[in-house]
Amino acid sequence: MALALQERPRATPAPWSDLEAVLFDLDGTLVHSRIDFPAMKRAILDIVGAFGVELGDPTRLDILTIITDVAPRVSDPADFRTQCEAALIDIELAACEQIEEAEAAVATLGWLKHAGLRVGIVTRNSPQAVERTLAQFPLPHDVLLTRADVPRVKPDPIHLWLALERLGATPARSVMVGDHTMDILGGQRAGMRTLGICNGERTVDFFAAACPDGVIGFLPELRQWISPSSW
Repeated sequence: MALALQERPRATPAPWSDLEAVLFDLDGTLVHSRIDFPAMKRAILDIVGAFGVELGDPTRLDILTIITDVAPRVSDPADFRTQCEAALIDIELAACEQIEEAEAAVATLGWLKHAGLRVGIVTRNSPQAVERTLAQFPLPHDVLLTRADVPRVKPDPIHLWLALERLGATPARSVMVGDHTMDILGGQRAGMRTLGICNGERTVDFFAAACPDGVIGFLPELRQWISPSSW
């Protein structure tokens, strides 16, 4: 039976005493910006149509994948990407007007850094939206990579590898925390440990097919997964 959205799933802590770094997704994990993804997809599909490209079944593709797949098929890829990026940024910035901190996000990241762990944020968001987010919630971190900072985004592992490289951490001694299966898949492809997070908006069952190492309800539960001997 699926859990109610607000129910906190019981984690099964693992004795992770060897961690070097923790990577986090941003939206849905550290903050709640409630981006209107259906509106975002409609906007991109309108641009795709204006460039005369027909997609078979857009429901099977995420928004950034649609842009990547369509760009080589249009007469002016640069103009296509510019229009798409402008549409994405407009919607992302609008969502920042109602942004909220996820439960104890600032405190949890601060605790991790105090424990001697390196903290990274890897997000598919634009740098403009991330800058506005961090202006409201100063999330402690050592490195942050937006979609503009990497050649390919999650679930491609290069997004995570580049963050770990800048942190000087190895994948096998790092964990990826996110609220979406893309985060779990990206972490697994990168050779990292993975934790799904529900944050009152997911059920444990949401992550079943992705098979993360564990699922937590809210960020403070990370303390159950990191052994004090990591300090």
